[in-house]
Amino acid sequence: MRPITRIFMVLAGVLVAGQAWSTIYRCEAEHQTVFSDSPCGENATAVSVDPVRTGGRLDTGTGFRHKAAPSSKARSRSPRSSSSSGCDAGYIQSTELRHLRVKQRVRPGMSADQVRYILGAPERRAGQWWVYERRGEETGRYLIRSGCLERWR
Repeated sequence: MRPITRIFMVLAGVLVAGQAWSTIYRCEAEHQTVFSDSPCGENATAVSVDPVRTGGRLDTGTGFRHKAAPSSKARSRSPRSSSSSGCDAGYIQSTELRHLRVKQRVRPGMSADQVRYILGAPERRAGQWWVYERRGEETGRYLIRSGCLERWR
């Protein structure tokens, strides 16, 4: 590669990198918010944008907390202790949990937090039953005992 071509390539790379870090401006124009890479009016304000970060847990926001595994003595006495959440369904992977949320599907043995993540908060409670309603009509009742879903109707 010729030296002049190499210099041109380096300069082009620097210019492209400079554009990637340019400032973003926010303006109000005719009752609408407009974003631009240059000041778009007298009321333009610079917007700070955090860089995109990759990695981390996918089940953030599910309310699930990892617990230490029970001892072998406790495991033999309690049928629910085989899972990390204390319920029969145990830990559900975040991808599967999101699929269940989209389909609005629950399973017996899910924790109360998992049910709340999938269905939302109940409109009311009747004893140990969580009652869900839509437009004043009951759409489902879910029996939560000891923090775990037993059955629904």
